[in-house]
Amino acid sequence: MRYTLGGYLISETHKSIWRSRMSSFLSCGTTALALFLLGVAILINLNLSHLFTDVQSQMEIQAYLTMEASEEDAEAAIQVAQALNGVAEVRYVSREEAFRELQEMFQEKATVLEGIENPLPASIRLTTFRPEDVPDVVARLREIPCVDDVIYQEEASRNLAVLGRVSQVLSLGGTVIVGLVAITVIGNSTRMTIEARRHEIGIMKLVGATDGFVVGPFVLTGIVLGMFGGLLGAGLSVGLYNYLTGSLESVLPFIPILSLTRGTAINIAGILVITGVAVGTLGSALSLRRHLNV
Repeated sequence: MRYTLGGYLISETHKSIWRSRMSSFLSCGTTALALFLLGVAILINLNLSHLFTDVQSQMEIQAYLTMEASEEDAEAAIQVAQALNGVAEVRYVSREEAFRELQEMFQEKATVLEGIENPLPASIRLTTFRPEDVPDVVARLREIPCVDDVIYQEEASRNLAVLGRVSQVLSLGGTVIVGLVAITVIGNSTRMTIEARRHEIGIMKLVGATDGFVVGPFVLTGIVLGMFGGLLGAGLSVGLYNYLTGSLESVLPFIPILSLTRGTAINIAGILVITGVAVGTLGSALSLRRHLNV
């Protein structure tokens, strides 16, 4: 019985797609285009996250200690800094290390620093997981007794946090729009197929066919079209991305472009295929719900 039912579903799905091959082709193509745009949105979001991480790693918070701070005071300050929420990395820079960095900056004029007593204080340099964590971390650092001053790129940090939130909203909005478009396209294709076979469906129901038996091939058709649309969309988005990044890396080597690994490409393809199957199922189900009572 299971084999007979499975064979029936596969046979009817194949017939449904072949009978309305032009409509099925357009539905699959439009779904692929919609999911291609979704793939592009995902890749843009991944690159923005990569860019934010790269920029943020260069946006250190520098907490300068007082000149009178002892090693015990510095150790205590480091422990407090490491325990702060949102702190990703903490690095201690001694007075001697800070002076060596200054000497490296003035390599061509190193003689200017000869004989000068080290005027630089020790410092604690921190990075955060997210740009929005910076203000709270800075406020906490200023409460540490041996911290004399805290310097960070306030405006850049604020702008980076805003850009992060905007990119998340745009990515979510794009995903919703693409999903609605794909559902509409597959729903329209299913509806046209149902209209063409309305008389046949009516006869099947008159002889006692259950709703599940009738709608099964249509839902499976939506799943197949959505799956192939997802595969095509993934192939187009990943292929185009690899082509463009290969060209841009040689032209704009200073821009941190995310290299797409095989694992990331597989994950994107999986997301698009699952999305295609979901919208295919939903589009078919919504269309069938309106036309089942024949």
